[in-house]
Amino acid sequence: MAINKHAKRFLSIDDDRTLQLIVKQILMKSFGPEVLEVFQAGTGEEGLQMMREIKPDIILCDIHMPGMDGFEVCQRVRELKLRSAVILMSAYDAEQDNAIKASETGADAYLSKPLKKGELLFVVNFVMRVAHLNDAVFEKNKQLEASLGQLKQFHHKLASLNEELRNDKRRLGSSLKEMTELNEQLENKNQQISSMVEELANRFDSTEGLLATIIELHQTEHRGHSERVAQAAIHIAGKMGLTDYQIRNVKSAARLHELGIVALPTQEKRKEAVKEGERNDSEVSAATTNHPLVGEMLLKEFPGFELIAEIIRHLHENVDGSGRPDGMYGDRIPIGSRIVCAASYFDHIKMSSPGKSGAEILSRMEEKSGSIFDEAVLGVLAEYVDSQGDVKEVPTMECSVFALAEGMELASDIFSESGINLLRKGMVLDKETLDKVLRFHNVDPISGIIKVKQPS
Repeated sequence: MAINKHAKRFLSIDDDRTLQLIVKQILMKSFGPEVLEVFQAGTGEEGLQMMREIKPDIILCDIHMPGMDGFEVCQRVRELKLRSAVILMSAYDAEQDNAIKASETGADAYLSKPLKKGELLFVVNFVMRVAHLNDAVFEKNKQLEASLGQLKQFHHKLASLNEELRNDKRRLGSSLKEMTELNEQLENKNQQISSMVEELANRFDSTEGLLATIIELHQTEHRGHSERVAQAAIHIAGKMGLTDYQIRNVKSAARLHELGIVALPTQEKRKEAVKEGERNDSEVSAATTNHPLVGEMLLKEFPGFELIAEIIRHLHENVDGSGRPDGMYGDRIPIGSRIVCAASYFDHIKMSSPGKSGAEILSRMEEKSGSIFDEAVLGVLAEYVDSQGDVKEVPTMECSVFALAEGMELASDIFSESGINLLRKGMVLDKETLDKVLRFHNVDPISGIIKVKQPS
């Protein structure tokens, strides 16, 4: 059977043929062959042979099978370095936590038997969305590498041209006309270099924007945090006299400073997000989270992101030297790290305690001036907060998706767990919209807390 070039390949491995048929019917009815091509194998050994042939994008594998079990299949997938997302499943086992072992083995998700249609579709939807995002990042990287290769080739050509110019000068002597023509050629080449540099900068911006979007999709409870931190950091950097190049790096670091949390596996991501929230408490040091090191590791391999990665690495250094990872102190901590640290701390407190004024939050931060925060940075941050003023929030109330009613006005956007923006803030709900939201919730559940305006 021919495989659709654009369809994702789904391989189901299970010795239960009845469950195989049910899984195939659910997936075909929900996605169709133009989106998902389903293959089946009855044993782990047969599944490995099919993997080498079709290179599946998603693998659903039962843990308990005769011969090779699901854990060994997952290990072999990782050894073969296939770019496949692995979903393990098993019946409840009171003696062993299969979900934890699946995560340790390298599985991307775990489902318990008997399978539920909604859970299966949600996991497959999520894995496919992540695969699309990874494909986009991979394609951007290829384009960036190609641009860098062209730039290197162009430099070699320019060097050759300069050598030719020197030979022409010695050979032609005082021929002004020929020299003028050669200078015009050089000017054209320089213009081409400028165009390529501009294109490279545009690709850099595109990559940064894509990473920022990925962060937003995975930080449903903190939407807008990175952009708010970036605006504050730009203001502080400008007031402190940093160069345009430094300000650009500070802005990029602010937008991407939580990339490390997004890159962690789901279970570790939740722990890291909790630690990052606790970091705002005066009893918890900024050194308790590890995501800056993960963010640095991801970014430093990208050409042009090296200085941004360094800023992110030192976000949790304290000016008194008590922070991590390197125990830097004072001015030895990069100025960009000191700026983003203070701006991020302020916004986290503002999100967790919306009733507090900016002055109250700054007063709390000033208690840590000279120990955690840079005094000069706090001074400029205070000016920025004062210039923004405290926005009076409209009274809202929280409710579940099933408590929504006609006539309610949304006080925040509604997102699904896969990152789809379903409804915009300010929309007044009607019966048709409510029916659509409830139907969509059964397939891709609503993410986060739903806020609506309180009736006057």
